[in-house]
Amino acid sequence: MTDRWSGMSSRVRRALALFSLLTVPLVGLAAPSASAAPVGGHAGWVARGAAAATVHPRATRPRIQGSGYDMVGSDGGVFVFGSAGGFFGSLPGLGVHVSDIVGMVGSTSGRGYFLVGSDGGVFSFGDTTFVGSLPGIGVHADDIVGLVPSSDDKGYFLVGSDGGVFAFGDATFEGSLPGNGVTVDDIVGIAGSPDNRGYWLLGGDGTVYNFGTAPPAEGLTCPSGGVCPPLVSIVSTSTGQGLWITDAGGAVYADGDAVNYGDFSTSSNGPTDVVSLVPSAGDLGYFLVGADGGIFAFGQTTFYGSLPSLGVSVDDIVGAVATYPVA
Repeated sequence: MTDRWSGMSSRVRRALALFSLLTVPLVGLAAPSASAAPVGGHAGWVARGAAAATVHPRATRPRIQGSGYDMVGSDGGVFVFGSAGGFFGSLPGLGVHVSDIVGMVGSTSGRGYFLVGSDGGVFSFGDTTFVGSLPGIGVHADDIVGLVPSSDDKGYFLVGSDGGVFAFGDATFEGSLPGNGVTVDDIVGIAGSPDNRGYWLLGGDGTVYNFGTAPPAEGLTCPSGGVCPPLVSIVSTSTGQGLWITDAGGAVYADGDAVNYGDFSTSSNGPTDVVSLVPSAGDLGYFLVGADGGIFAFGQTTFYGSLPSLGVSVDDIVGAVATYPVA
């Protein structure tokens, strides 16, 4: 991909002098573990192993009860539902042409978002702060699968499909799979602990790897001979003491203080293209987001519409965020 930073609008590009280089990979991987069976009773994935997790005290990252939500496509195009005040910009709107956006995460206030590309390029909109990217520091990658911001939006972690982790800003690097001699190529997502000193990585085989202050978490496994939908996302609760794991078939697995508010685990005609889960305020519900822009609301959430309901046909939605209008 060509350098996406040259000539970019100052609204998206922040001075590269702000970036923080990743720390050298360090010590011992904390082995994944599991405890109770996942809520939801999916006929495919089942809980693996059994071990108690050590809970660490941590700060709380608040969640905004949004008045809408935004979705993003692989080209960085943003679709807005609910309050029009929730739109903070898009890549096509800035004349930036890409096709490799892999994720979208919102700011703590709900008044901004980050987009991340498979090459580790990061785009900041609204009240988010750009603090570096892989192209900006001369690191060449094509397998970045996710980004998670720090609790004050002044840093973030990137993760590759090999479990390599890159920390920018005030996010603290706590290790990576390659740095610990673990060889994989199926990491699908990352979730961060609210104290900015830990994170979990989710493997496509259901393994959850924990680093830093992130406590061990339940893993999943597909029964022998079973056909399980691909795992697509991992999201932490606002306390950092629970996780939601989602598969493409719309099954939700809740660990720790995460609550399963409903899913498609027992449905014979559910979606097959779920790409992410977005929690609502207070972790009292969540949205499941489909690659076609379909939105499925569970718990205390509000449905504001979807792309299929508007007659818009796409197949490249990669993420969504809850938004709050700018006053």
